[in-house]
Amino acid sequence: MCAAVEEAAKKESTLLKGHNDNVPVSVTGTTYVLYKRRWLMLTTLCFLNISSSMMWLTYSPIPQYTAQYYSITVDEVNWFSEDFFVVSVVMGLVTIVILDVFGLRASIYIGAGTNLLGSAIRWLSTADAILCSHDYQRSGYMVAMIGQTITAFAQPFLLYAPTKLAAVWFGPKERAICTTVATIGSPIGLAVVQVATPFIVTKTEDLPTLTWVYTIPAAVGFVLALLTFWQNKPPTPPSPSTESNPEPFLKGLKQVMINPSFWILTIVWAGGVGVFNELLTLFPQFVCPYGYTNVTAGIWGALMIVCGLIGAALTSVFLGWTRLYKEVGVFALGMCVLCSIWFLEVSRFEGQPVNIAFSLCMLGLFSLPLIPVCMELGVEITYPVGEGTSSGVMWTVSQLVGLVLVLLAQSLQTPLSLDLVPNNQCSTDITTSSSFHSCSANTTSSVLAADTPPQDLTNVELFNSCFSFVIFAIFLFLFWPKYKRLDSEMAAEKLAKGHSMAFQPTIGRYASDFAPTSHIYVS
Repeated sequence: MCAAVEEAAKKESTLLKGHNDNVPVSVTGTTYVLYKRRWLMLTTLCFLNISSSMMWLTYSPIPQYTAQYYSITVDEVNWFSEDFFVVSVVMGLVTIVILDVFGLRASIYIGAGTNLLGSAIRWLSTADAILCSHDYQRSGYMVAMIGQTITAFAQPFLLYAPTKLAAVWFGPKERAICTTVATIGSPIGLAVVQVATPFIVTKTEDLPTLTWVYTIPAAVGFVLALLTFWQNKPPTPPSPSTESNPEPFLKGLKQVMINPSFWILTIVWAGGVGVFNELLTLFPQFVCPYGYTNVTAGIWGALMIVCGLIGAALTSVFLGWTRLYKEVGVFALGMCVLCSIWFLEVSRFEGQPVNIAFSLCMLGLFSLPLIPVCMELGVEITYPVGEGTSSGVMWTVSQLVGLVLVLLAQSLQTPLSLDLVPNNQCSTDITTSSSFHSCSANTTSSVLAADTPPQDLTNVELFNSCFSFVIFAIFLFLFWPKYKRLDSEMAAEKLAKGHSMAFQPTIGRYASDFAPTSHIYVS
């Protein structure tokens, strides 16, 4: 009798209406298998996002040395990071199509390959043959910008992938953890840059060393991608929602575009990510007028991200068991507003290193947990639309907002009198006789003059605090999510139990990668 029931259950597959918003529910008697290699894939994606973020903000912690090396202005140095925003917006739709239509493997291979290629070209920009052309170092800047643009091309292919990996390869209680680990590779990379770059580059001639050192992780990530992402999806799905076929791309994109809850979430997400990215891009310029060096600013930036990683890790575990996405999001956003005000108050004065460090640590602790919250919410409220579509649209909009905020910050800053900031650390001592490459003697002057006034970014911080409060209010009062994917899986479980079959995915137990074992539980 039991054998007959098991055999019938294996053949049973029914598509029914869910109890909420006509969500499709897949009900089947087969076992849902979690493959061991999913952890290798997760590690690879995390590492690739680390490398991509290192490419993004390579030059931001050392704007003075970069400006001197390439004979450019600090605003032109900022375009190394702003370039990532522009390319991500342009490539956003293309990335979504490739991720949802062609799958994880194509997206990861493209991202890893272009990340390595762009990094190598940036290293090439420091060669004397390029730097010593007719336009002196300006030609080196142009080649470096081409390499930076190619690495920027890679970022969306890697950054949009975590929710897809979580949905296709991981079980229901692991998705938040997977999304967190894969996505926080980006802030980990930012932390590495904030600390490593000022230590590697202590004088202008160290810039070529920086570019080849950062090429190494890109090469390692490319090799790991080739070795781990040889399949788009596992032979046996990890959950009922994975069995359901996602909406066709164009239909799913249309559903996302007309979903009011999704756009409210996207506005909140984009605003939060935009402020965070703006702060990281300009952070040395925030504090250098008040006597804080690039090294000190880098340590603070890394501290903010490390505290954020701790918060994100704890949050992902908590969400995996409670699914209290909005509640956690409201609390985290509210604390971010308070911490941004705190940073505004202490960052404008000298002799406040402890207060600045603690305010940034708290800001990171409560801001990075919003990554798993918002990413998983985006998938929940748009189900059964493909995971790459929802996360891709959210990341694309956030990059656009980040670009706008950085440009706005540059327009809001005002010059500071050197009399008000006697310990200013925003300029480096530059001499025309420096010889940081073979043709440097041809350079008649530097565009980063020693008497260039530092900038007061108080108006920028005021705007950030007010903007953060607005998005907090929007999330608190206007966002009321319906957890469609969770409803689908709960309905599937209840229906399975009603057919004398209990849904028990193999969480915590591993089936063979090559011969998955069925586990049928008869009530």
